[in-house]
Amino acid sequence: MSFPWLSRFVYGPTGSETDWTTTLPVRPWTYPTESVGGSRTSASGTPAAYVVRQDYLLTFALRLYETELPALQTMVAWLQAGAEPFRWYPDASEPLVYFTAYLEEPRAGERWQETRTEFGRVVEVIITLRRVDGYAWGLDYFDCPA
Repeated sequence: MSFPWLSRFVYGPTGSETDWTTTLPVRPWTYPTESVGGSRTSASGTPAAYVVRQDYLLTFALRLYETELPALQTMVAWLQAGAEPFRWYPDASEPLVYFTAYLEEPRAGERWQETRTEFGRVVEVIITLRRVDGYAWGLDYFDCPA
């Protein structure tokens, strides 16, 4: 039996995709929301705003062994280019449940690094995903699939 919430990522050029699954479960995720647009307040105090797009994001800490860092670095380098979306399986043991997404963070040009955990060889990297279809995620971490 494997752990629940082992993340699986399928990315790369169509026909020669890379399929990578973490060996440790992710930490509970959060749902930040970001909008693209702007707002101003008139001289009389009346607010005016416009929203071009509303992004429903998913942020979580990937937990992995230090030896898995090269695989993660390769994946992040590909995903930061944003050329193609990728498939993310929240739980690798559920092959029918996946989302097509883009990597929101770490963004290209940003420094990112792992954080060492209390378990010596285990590190964490925070990532943020955005669904291609624009819908909210609707996942419940504590509704454990296993």
